[in-house]
Amino acid sequence: MFNKLDYLKIFCAAAERQTFKETAIKLNVSPQVVSRCIKELETELGEILFVRSTRSVKITTYGELFYAQAKNAISIVEDVFQNKIQADNLMVKITAPPIMAKRFILPIIDKINKTNPDIHFDLRFSNFISDVVEDQIDIGIRVGSIITDTRFIARSVTKVNLVVVGHKALVNKYGIPQSIDDLKRLPTTALFDQTRNHIWPWFFNNKIKFTPQNPAFISDDAESEFQAVLTGKGFGQLPVYLAAPYINSGELIPVLSAFSINTPWDLFIYRPQSGPVPPRVRIVYDQFVACFSDPTFFPTNYERAIG
Repeated sequence: MFNKLDYLKIFCAAAERQTFKETAIKLNVSPQVVSRCIKELETELGEILFVRSTRSVKITTYGELFYAQAKNAISIVEDVFQNKIQADNLMVKITAPPIMAKRFILPIIDKINKTNPDIHFDLRFSNFISDVVEDQIDIGIRVGSIITDTRFIARSVTKVNLVVVGHKALVNKYGIPQSIDDLKRLPTTALFDQTRNHIWPWFFNNKIKFTPQNPAFISDDAESEFQAVLTGKGFGQLPVYLAAPYINSGELIPVLSAFSINTPWDLFIYRPQSGPVPPRVRIVYDQFVACFSDPTFFPTNYERAIG
């Protein structure tokens, strides 16, 4: 089944040759197909395009005029597909938790731009799973439960462990807690969940949860809570990918390791389910998967002995 553009291409090929047989050989179709398409095009136009004989075909005056327009139309269509509206300069739109922005997302983007400077980025940092269809998101990064929305293709690339830590000065002052109940008498930090209007609980093995009752510091911003822990305002439960460098340097002391959750959370990289994946998105997606899968870039454990 041919469309009008196919008719134009067949007509132009025939106009440039002596016979429909030569045209058929060029286009890798049968002479009957060429003859039928020309006849249907003539019916559509209400004009004769070729005068046929047993040995050759000759284009008519109308055919010559139509040939000039047809060639121009084909050229315009081919330019559209070849130029692709400078698709390499279009944005790759990414959503991720704000806490990952400076430490992970921006360094990956810098790495990509060293070899692909024409790829541009639109970053939307949020603690919520964005509607990748409505918000036209190309790539999303999230930590937690499995993404079951069928509109997404989600890939788990690494694990996120949690660790309770305190600054060394804080540990020197209050000592190392030996049980979860000990946290009730110690200064702690807390992260406020605006969606549910309550403090995020801390998670331990055997499905045990602990919610700071009288935190020394509370914020709805994960980066602020992390800085509070780092400056000794209280013990906090942090993802290992944030705490690992400071644990390894001795600045933060991990505690309550015996109560750590047995099943760490997944880090997912996801994208919309439908449609082709543009080359620029594929380059970024593959680089994000490679970096987040590398424990030297995104720590899942720490080296220092646990206190």
